[in-house]
Amino acid sequence: MPGDGPRKGIRSFSGLFWLVILFEFFERGSYYGMMSVLSIYMTDILDFSKENVGLIKGTIQPILYFLPIISGAVADRFGFRRTLMIAFALLGGGYFLTAQVTAYTPVFLMLCIMALGAGTFKPIISGTIARVTTREQSTIGFGIYYWSINLGAFLFPLFLIPYLKTVPSSPPWKWVILAAAIGTGIMLIPTLLFYREPPKTEPGNKSAELNLIKTLANAFEIIYSPFILIFTILRRPAPSRWIAAGAAGFLSLLGLWFYGTQHHFFLFYVCLLFWMSQLILWSNHSGKRTGVIMILVFLFALLWILPGLSVFSRIISSVIGLTVLSLFIIEAGDQRKFYDHFKFLLMIFIYSGFWVLYFQMYDSVLWYVKDYVDAAPLNHFVTSVLHKLGISLQWTFDVEHVTVINAGTIILLQLLVSNLVKNTRALPTMIAGIVMGTLGMAILAVNPNIWVFMAGIVILSIGEMTAHPKFISYVGQTAPRERLATYMGYIFLYGVIGSSIGAPLGAKLYVHFVDQLHQPRTLWLIFSGIGIITIIGLAVYNRFLNPPSEEKRGKA
Repeated sequence: MPGDGPRKGIRSFSGLFWLVILFEFFERGSYYGMMSVLSIYMTDILDFSKENVGLIKGTIQPILYFLPIISGAVADRFGFRRTLMIAFALLGGGYFLTAQVTAYTPVFLMLCIMALGAGTFKPIISGTIARVTTREQSTIGFGIYYWSINLGAFLFPLFLIPYLKTVPSSPPWKWVILAAAIGTGIMLIPTLLFYREPPKTEPGNKSAELNLIKTLANAFEIIYSPFILIFTILRRPAPSRWIAAGAAGFLSLLGLWFYGTQHHFFLFYVCLLFWMSQLILWSNHSGKRTGVIMILVFLFALLWILPGLSVFSRIISSVIGLTVLSLFIIEAGDQRKFYDHFKFLLMIFIYSGFWVLYFQMYDSVLWYVKDYVDAAPLNHFVTSVLHKLGISLQWTFDVEHVTVINAGTIILLQLLVSNLVKNTRALPTMIAGIVMGTLGMAILAVNPNIWVFMAGIVILSIGEMTAHPKFISYVGQTAPRERLATYMGYIFLYGVIGSSIGAPLGAKLYVHFVDQLHQPRTLWLIFSGIGIITIIGLAVYNRFLNPPSEEKRGKA
């Protein structure tokens, strides 16, 4: 009979797949609806400085993208459904509380609660899709997933946000944030009624036997793989041991110099984590833990003694620093495993360069539109088209429509692009996408004309839709099945790196080159240069570190 054969196309996906697509639509629509105006809301409504806005965005977005490392491991251990309920509770509560406050510190903290919810949510959806799709469905499935993200990012800013901005409230635009609270909080209902734990593809999952502490330790196994590999080199005979030790010592002194003279904390902090990790690994090897623990306490105390850091920076640094203690119980004997972890981590680090460009659409690009782009030709064109259709409306392009251009392009073309690249090799496809994205950013340097601006955003969006679903599908199909959510959590490191660099860097460069020097072209050329470096990095990685066998597995 006609209906007895296997279903093909979109009909082949399960009901659980479509349920999490619905979750993704509402969560991302709420998030991007708020983010489409958040930077302008904080500068124009709440009177925060651009630098302070950059600090907020450079904090909440890394939290949002770093937390999946932990929440993915927790979901593997304790279940997707429980973790998803916690995520929606944090999201709805965080948005609601953000709408109630106007002072800088409370807004900062409430947005952090929202980010905790979003970071908990992310690996559950991608992990569910990876579990309920076959290798043949994967690229199309993640294309639909990415399409649903952008459908929310298109509809909410285009129709809902302009209306909510006109609703009287104190402060103005409050209902934009309250709508995000409703759109995420209400998703608790279908989670309770309809979401069922997705099947695990391999029986006897060892993670189910682990306690919470061991689960969290395993979550950090990947991120500390470079430090574990360096420890093995430091144990080798000379001269490799002395070369590695000398290089580490030099970088530490360089980091200390940068902090002392330039007040750049990042490099010094990485070196601090490095030496802490080496001490812990040495104590595991030698059995001498008491003295090592005393040294670790002193190094942690340094974070509170060093001058020039805010209280928030000290807290964040201490929390991240505590993760190094996981090395006390991580099994570091399988060097091949950590070598594979390191390659995976390096690929994500290089790929993050593209997202330094992308995150400008929610900060510096919005300020640029507000200050430089003349939207009158577009407004006149759209209004005249509406009048010819019998719609008496004076349409006006505003900052939230930047997201609409990006999302609308992806809605129109994502499924077509996913079909075109479903059988192509993963990394070359990602490189091609980043080439287009970099070209789109460079086009912004040509002219502030609205049509040129739109062309740049459209081309950047085509690059995004080419590269990113392929990236997610590649990881989902090559990750170990028993730690799928953990690996799917790690893919969001691109957002940690891209946003933590992109948001504050974009704010500082915008103030210097645009506000002070009135040279927006230079700003976009700098970011285009970052895109070119990313392209070169991925091409080198593909040539020397991506084995053909893995690349074949990455096809979907």
